[in-house]
Amino acid sequence: MRSKLTLVLFALLLVPAFSVAARENPQPGSPKLVIGSLEHSFGTVKAGEPLSYTFTIRNEGDAELEIKSVSPSCGCTTSQFDKSIAPGKEGKVTLAVQKTDGYKGEVVKNATVTTNDPDHQTFTLVLRANFPSE
Repeated sequence: MRSKLTLVLFALLLVPAFSVAARENPQPGSPKLVIGSLEHSFGTVKAGEPLSYTFTIRNEGDAELEIKSVSPSCGCTTSQFDKSIAPGKEGKVTLAVQKTDGYKGEVVKNATVTTNDPDHQTFTLVLRANFPSE
């Protein structure tokens, strides 16, 4: 009886260890999105100056990474992106705000990205700029 109890306790201790390892290692045959930063700050910018920034995304998995959509939070922000990134390769997501006339103070623009990476199905990219009040 005592050995059965010991065996059950040992098995219960192994379950969390395997579940942590499963989360840290991507599933075989799945993409793994890696991005240096989810945010970019332009610092102080003169009103009327267009803003554009390209985020670099790397696929460290062993399956094709698909960027299904990039949805800016407002109509003033445009996006261009690579729809597919092969394993071991890099792709890009570019966000741009062409018309910044009349902007004052801190301005923040967001875009939601949807992918087929099981660990990063959606995430938000952020652009920041500070427009002086002259």
